[in-house]
Amino acid sequence: MEQLTDSVFWMNTYPTFGMVVTSEGVIAIDGPMKPSDAVRWREFIESKGPLRYQINTEHHQDHIASNWYLKPETIISSEVTDADFYKSLVNAAEAKERMLQYDPDCTPLLEGYALRPPDITYRERMTLRLGGKTFHLICAPGHTRGQTVVHAVEDRVVFTADNLTPAYNVAFHSADVWKWFQSLGMLESLDVDWYVPGHGDPCRRDEFPRQREKMLDIIGKVRDLKDKGLGREEAQDRVHEIYETDLNSPKLGERLTMLRRGGVGNIFDYLEEHPSGGLTDRTDPVWPNI
Repeated sequence: MEQLTDSVFWMNTYPTFGMVVTSEGVIAIDGPMKPSDAVRWREFIESKGPLRYQINTEHHQDHIASNWYLKPETIISSEVTDADFYKSLVNAAEAKERMLQYDPDCTPLLEGYALRPPDITYRERMTLRLGGKTFHLICAPGHTRGQTVVHAVEDRVVFTADNLTPAYNVAFHSADVWKWFQSLGMLESLDVDWYVPGHGDPCRRDEFPRQREKMLDIIGKVRDLKDKGLGREEAQDRVHEIYETDLNSPKLGERLTMLRRGGVGNIFDYLEEHPSGGLTDRTDPVWPNI
């Protein structure tokens, strides 16, 4: 566990997650994929106070698997994350199988395990106040379409989830490609000192140009293939050329290639439309009897 401010703590395993301590309890943002890490994290949280709220920033497995272990009073996510909750981990059996890949000795910790979805959802923005502190939850589509960022106002910290990933390549398989850039602009404009990313160590505002460069590099390579006349599946077959950095871990294995192929296909689809959306998104709807 690392301490960022007097009240903010974080841990960088898979993914990076954190918490804010208040006089009335703790607000946690995401949690670890490994059950053994989740148990340690829960014990650390309990040493600081009751876990009042757990915020799931997205529906991907590494952000939701720990919900059952952390045992928060209330879990919060965006409406989109809630709707997609079972797309990454379909059921408890699949979740256990995945967790064993990351934590081979965790079998005793899997007894009774169940997926725990959000209790409360919000649409665009939500404000929490706890122990004299203010937290703005903002739906910021990017790495996923329902991505939540958490702005801890008084601590001058924002948890960006996978919209910012200093130690990780960019994953587009669930992304809202064009809105991701808009969300980065919003995050960059916040009056904060620290950004806690979804993968990697806390960083400063100077990380944003690097994030955009990574994103534009991958999008540009997909665009070049499309301009050469390649189809969607043909572009996906070039995934190892697009992602030159070898991030294939023994834990993710073929799954990482599958996710990257999905990302290439997703970018290919977004290149078919204007960044502001389809034509019908940019005109008034037809109202009867206007």
